[in-house]
Amino acid sequence: MEKNVQFSVTWREASRVMKKIKTSNLRYMVRQMEGKSSIAFVFPKVSVSQYVYLYILFGPRAADVAGGDNK
Repeated sequence: MEKNVQFSVTWREASRVMKKIKTSNLRYMVRQMEGKSSIAFVFPKVSVSQYVYLYILFGPRAADVAGGDNK
């Protein structure tokens, strides 16, 4: 079961997260949140084990499943 997931972080936290994501070989996009001082890391087609890794990395705060099951 794969889903698109996004996590929001502040600009300050983004550099720390980027360094850790680079070592994981996960595909992602970065999107600036309109009208906010945070950015969203969007991960397409994340498996359950990848989601658990990301949840630990970002923390419980801004996890959001962006869309339903993918084909």
